[in-house]
Amino acid sequence: MSIFIPLQEVEQSEEQLRSEVNALPETKKKAFYKAQTLELKDPDTYATLNYFLVGGFHHFYLGNLRTFAIELGLLVMSILVLIFANDVTYYDLPLGLIFIIALSLYELPQLFFSQKIARLRNLAISQAILSRVN
Repeated sequence: MSIFIPLQEVEQSEEQLRSEVNALPETKKKAFYKAQTLELKDPDTYATLNYFLVGGFHHFYLGNLRTFAIELGLLVMSILVLIFANDVTYYDLPLGLIFIIALSLYELPQLFFSQKIARLRNLAISQAILSRVN
């Protein structure tokens, strides 16, 4: 699902999932909620990590280890280039600063839609758990 879908659609999907889970027999419902508590992530924690930490730690929290490693590596490389290759410029801007600006621009949509990103991930995981339990 795209982060640009309306929040109402996400809420409708969550409500539909809740009604499907409530229709399950008690044993399957227990299994669903047990599996769900192990795999779901808190949207508020994800948003907080996104707002206050740099280096992609919010990706690590959701389990996107490849994205986390790439972003952290690019940030470290940008800082090192900014410190040690200060004389390398592009349009009178240090190259390390350009990398940091590019990373920040990449992170902006994730920053503004952080709650929705975590909710969509949790919804997809919950739907997968429901299909496994059924």
